Amino acid sequence: MMKPTNTAWQQKKWKMILAASILTAGTAPALLSSTVAEAATTHKPTAYINNVQAQYDVVIKQGITYVALTELQFLGNYTFGYNNKTKEISINTGSDKYVLTPNSKTMKKNGQNATLSSPPILVNGKAMLPLRAIGEAFGAKVQWNQKAKEAYIYTTDAAIVKEYNSSDLTVAREAALHLPRFSELGQARLEIRKPLGPVDSSIEYIFEQGKKDHFYVVEDNDLISYYTIKNESALLKWQANIGKNAGTIGDLFFIKTKAVAEAGTRPSVAGQTLISFKYSRMLEETSYNIMNKSGSIDTGSVVPEKGKVIVEVPGEK
Repeated sequence: MMKPTNTAWQQKKWKMILAASILTAGTAPALLSSTVAEAATTHKPTAYINNVQAQYDVVIKQGITYVALTELQFLGNYTFGYNNKTKEISINTGSDKYVLTPNSKTMKKNGQNATLSSPPILVNGKAMLPLRAIGEAFGAKVQWNQKAKEAYIYTTDAAIVKEYNSSDLTVAREAALHLPRFSELGQARLEIRKPLGPVDSSIEYIFEQGKKDHFYVVEDNDLISYYTIKNESALLKWQANIGKNAGTIGDLFFIKTKAVAEAGTRPSVAGQTLISFKYSRMLEETSYNIMNKSGSIDTGSVVPEKGKVIVEVPGEK
């Protein structure tokens, strides 16, 4: 797999790969600031490949949406090559080998010719592949969100879906982290305003007690995102950037500062008990906090299974 060298992007990728929390949604409308409205009109198109944000810009040309070919590494352990003499691009997925030529609809898969609906192109020396062609060539699912200007490229992992449907709440919540994610904000997403470095960055996941089908993600104590799960996908319903001034956001009692920007429909946690999970890479353990409107009920720390974040909370089924 090719490894990008952009530190800020690597940090963002790490956070995207780790994600999850859960809470029941209410219907209190969010306030939309002028900053958010402006962002929605000036935001550049982007892509998410198996929930990882693309490193390079998305290009829209003559109504066709293109993403950088090397972004496909997040569909699997792919390797890429370019023959400067023949001007051919090669992609090896482990089980199949593809050969493509810029500006040509003809593609070879394991030596056999196939026809793409649109050809790949070169933009500033970088090979770009049309969204539809990715689905045709690699069997991935693709979607374009016009309002958010986001492309989604993903593969459905049957094992993750099975784990999400498990009766084991810990297993199901962990699987919720890896379900395909789509925005339903109706505008561009908010972003972390001042990303912290790899050592100081943090991510917290919050679930309603006993639930798995909705979650909050709190990143760097700056950006809060709320997802609900439907049809084996996580739908982004609300976001907020929080500031430093003490205050509240609706009835979201786990937030102690005022919002400086919001997007989407703000959820409600009225009458709920929540459980937060925060993994420490330094200690290699997950701390949990059971809380309600009155404050913390119980806390603890547990070493999760290798490569996982969510842990079993005593007394919760």
